Amino acid sequence: MKKLLPFLARLLVISLLFVPLLPMFHQSYKFVLAFMTTAIMPTKEMMASLPYDGSNNLYTFLVLILAIPGMEIKKRIIGIVTGIVLFLFTDFFMTAVWLPYLKTPRPSLANMAVSYGWLVVAHYLLPFLLWLAFAFRLIEGFYKGESVSDSQLKQ
Repeated sequence: MKKLLPFLARLLVISLLFVPLLPMFHQSYKFVLAFMTTAIMPTKEMMASLPYDGSNNLYTFLVLILAIPGMEIKKRIIGIVTGIVLFLFTDFFMTAVWLPYLKTPRPSLANMAVSYGWLVVAHYLLPFLLWLAFAFRLIEGFYKGESVSDSQLKQ
């Protein structure tokens, strides 16, 4: 518990520091996603019409990765790049699946069920699952009351 409170304080501070960057981050993410989806230079209308946007959930993952104490810089960079690629892939995949159904007057119930199921997993669980994958040993140290860093875990 002694290690958990400093982590939560660090998480809050980092979250608040990055809040002013959210609009720019959101627009950049949507620009890349629109470019991936259409393979042409995106316009504001194209970016606004994207049915899926994981930039806020990616923000959650980035803040969690940056806030965890004791993680090596190399592992943080790998985690950040992996998170960006996975979120872009999930949004690209869902956009490619969902766009044809936007043109039909009534999407099927199966399509809607799969779409919402994927949305829950890919957007709401993915930030925390990725964070756990990259920092599970450090998180385990929080609950055991140990001060553990990545370099100590390798030994």
